[in-house]
Amino acid sequence: MSTISVNLPAPVMSAIAERAKIGGYEDVNEFVSEFILRISERQTEVEKLAIEGLESGPSEPWNGNEIEAIRAELKSKHGT
Repeated sequence: MSTISVNLPAPVMSAIAERAKIGGYEDVNEFVSEFILRISERQTEVEKLAIEGLESGPSEPWNGNEIEAIRAELKSKHGT
């Protein structure tokens, strides 16, 4: 396994340590490793979806009603 050193401000390190503890991780290293792995997996998924979108054919512009319906759906899911 490879090792890297990262210098973090004390408040950031405290926040990471707390999240690791709450998440049930053995230590900060395990938490950070898993976090980086998840970011990498998500990036791969986003790239795959972008390629799918590009290969799906020409796009058509959305009208105002479609945009408002999307906004309403997002607000109901995530608040705001």
